Amino acid sequence: MPRNLGESTIDRMPTFLKMLALVAGALAIPIIPFVIWGHDLQQAAESWQQTYTSPAVMAIGLFGLLAFDVFLPVPSSLVNTIAGAKLGILVGSLVCFAGLTVGAALGFGLAKMAGPAIKKRWLEDGDATTLRQFADTWGVATLVITRPLPILAEAAVVLLGVQGLAWRKFWAPVLLANSGIAVAYAAFGQVASDQEWLVIALGISAGFPLLLTYFARKWLQKKHQENPL
Repeated sequence: MPRNLGESTIDRMPTFLKMLALVAGALAIPIIPFVIWGHDLQQAAESWQQTYTSPAVMAIGLFGLLAFDVFLPVPSSLVNTIAGAKLGILVGSLVCFAGLTVGAALGFGLAKMAGPAIKKRWLEDGDATTLRQFADTWGVATLVITRPLPILAEAAVVLLGVQGLAWRKFWAPVLLANSGIAVAYAAFGQVASDQEWLVIALGISAGFPLLLTYFARKWLQKKHQENPL
């Protein structure tokens, strides 16, 4: 059946992409002030680093920011880079890996518990079925692809948790992706600190995930065209 000429872009999007966009939009709301006043981010980061000089306190603070990333407007790529710069690649990687993993598990677990109520309240039977099919078919790949992406990482975890993706399908991709992200950013942060270009590194850390988001969006659209749900 041909689509109506007046049909909006959102109406033409596959169900999973529409839901992912809605969840990502909700999670992005607290970040709006940070986008508006983004030029103050570096000053705030420097002040925070000067306040917490103890490596133990720094590690605990960075872990907490990453662990509660799903609830807080935290630019995790910047946090990971700072961890490498201030704690070194080994400790920084461990702190980042632990924080990212706890944060993902927390968001996923809470979403799984709330899933039945959310689907009953907000989703029609047809949408719930297509989202479940997507979770079963592409859930693992989506977790890996979105892990390094701002907002989409948390949105994918929450949405797949709501759809009831099994824990056994959750752990492997998340642990694998988080380990790579933690080591890469911590190494980047340590090198930048040693070479005294940390400010530039923080700018790259903020911009690079946005580029990855563009390519991930293209990948998701392609997969939905190949296997529309």
